[in-house]
Amino acid sequence: MRVAAHSGGIGAAFNALADSLLGADPGAMEGAGAEQTRSLRALRAYALGERAMRAWDLTAATSAFRTAIVADSEFAHAYLRLGQALLWTADSTPAAARDRVVIARQTGTLLAKLGGGDRALLLAQQAMFEERWPDACAKYREKLAADSTSFAAWYGLAECIAEDPVVTPDPIDSSRYVFRGSWHSAVLAYRRALLLAPSFNFAFGGGAAQRLTRILYAERYRWRKGRLGNVPYFGLPSLEADTIAFHPVTGAVMARFGTRPATHRAAVERNRAILNEVAAAWVTAFPQEAQAHRTLAYAFEVGGKLTGARLEQQSALEEISAAQRLARTPTQRIRDAVARVRLLVKAGEFATARHTGDSLLGSLGRPTTGMAGIAVLLGRPALAARLFVPEDSNYLPSAADNEPVSLPVPIVQTGLRLLAYAAAGAPRESVLVFEARAEDAARGLPIPTRAAARSSLLDIPAELVFDVMGPRPRHRQLPLVDREMVMQWALARGDTSQVRAHLDTLLATTGPAPSADELSSDAVYERAWLMLAIGDTIGAVHYLDGTLEDLPDLFSALLDYLPLTGTLVRMMALRADLAAVRGETATAHHLARAVTTLWSGAERPLQPVVTRMQRILAEQK
Repeated sequence: MRVAAHSGGIGAAFNALADSLLGADPGAMEGAGAEQTRSLRALRAYALGERAMRAWDLTAATSAFRTAIVADSEFAHAYLRLGQALLWTADSTPAAARDRVVIARQTGTLLAKLGGGDRALLLAQQAMFEERWPDACAKYREKLAADSTSFAAWYGLAECIAEDPVVTPDPIDSSRYVFRGSWHSAVLAYRRALLLAPSFNFAFGGGAAQRLTRILYAERYRWRKGRLGNVPYFGLPSLEADTIAFHPVTGAVMARFGTRPATHRAAVERNRAILNEVAAAWVTAFPQEAQAHRTLAYAFEVGGKLTGARLEQQSALEEISAAQRLARTPTQRIRDAVARVRLLVKAGEFATARHTGDSLLGSLGRPTTGMAGIAVLLGRPALAARLFVPEDSNYLPSAADNEPVSLPVPIVQTGLRLLAYAAAGAPRESVLVFEARAEDAARGLPIPTRAAARSSLLDIPAELVFDVMGPRPRHRQLPLVDREMVMQWALARGDTSQVRAHLDTLLATTGPAPSADELSSDAVYERAWLMLAIGDTIGAVHYLDGTLEDLPDLFSALLDYLPLTGTLVRMMALRADLAAVRGETATAHHLARAVTTLWSGAERPLQPVVTRMQRILAEQK
């Protein structure tokens, strides 16, 4: 295209060139062409970015928009689209962090070059990057008022609501608190975005559907975390009329009482139904997308559909197998295999679980999250101590009062290794070594963080080994934020009446046989052992049976949080011992067989348990 020098039509000509490069209808974009850039290199890069965005190739789009900005540092639409790509991919790389800072800083100077709708989107991005969630939501709503079909606005609205952690007093009931961002509203916005652009899911492993399922709490142990000032708050979902609501309490109150809302189970069931609906539609639309099958596997898992019926193919195990076949990377395939082991345990298929776990551990390349859990499940805590990866740090216990504590990676690794040995209950020497290392590590931290660090690193391991090692240095009389610790301390001092009183209080909340989705296996094991210690054998049996007869409802974190892993096998062994003494032949045989199957290749310190179980099997013939 050639235009005469000094022609007043240069802006229109450049706009026409922009339209031809972008494949857009004339005037379809606010502030396009000459109003945006006079750099042909920038315009070409921008055109490539737009095409990539339309194909949902967000990695290529990000690169192209960066090139456009290098060519023209005042190209407003390039900044806008780069920001959009960063938000949609949730890119957390250092380069993306720098881009977010630059976009937020440049927003004020770029606004004049954008139309009204695009100005709202850029201001929303700035607020998102600066974590000003209410401001971002206000701008996305402004965009939706002008264009109710904007995918970017619906998706952005869902994100700003879901990400807002701030807790405020309930305007309706001054005795309660609420989260400023309503996850019910976020779910509605995500679903609207899905309807507007279903192909968005294929872009990067699920997009809106993946984010939607992240906030659909479909298990009873999951809570939403927030803050009021610097104080951490935690809330469990409840069902109010037709709305999922959260009324958070402080971490200390949650630790002490852990009271569940009366409609908690109904809220979880509602979330499960939505999760199943979204996941099934996602698989139908994108049958070759591995993440869709993973999500459907999880939906089936929490719904108790672990294995398919004779005439029915769909099940959690079938879907996780499909995900593994479709996985794009070796790491994803290993994680799917770890999930398969978990599902097999929950389905009671212990021999297949052990075989699959043995294969994973025997072909170790690069460890991935969950591998340490498999090692503990199979009675190999020393191997587990060598398999931790950075992601496993998410499963280091919190402090007793849920006070947040940030620890250096080497200290976290020490804590996780101690946790692996304590979860298995052996060997004693390794527990002692890593207790000392954890104490030394905590002693070297700044004084304000030492107490929380010690609690995070040492409390749970001390409780896990109380039955085999007695009271540990961390045992002490606590406020009632950790009842297991309080009861163990009382028993060590011979105060069985206090143990009984605390157990009665807990039983009034959980019932005599809490289901596997009601209470964690480590809490069940420790409380049942305490019942035995004060002579309540019948109570211990009922308490253990609540979980052991309900394996499909075990937490999905079974192989992530090691206390769940180790105490599951230990409670099987304890219940087998009790069944043998009580003449319950079928139960003794079933559970002893489960333990010998899972721990047949256990490390030497755990072999006495296997020998004891083999003796039960021999005597029950």
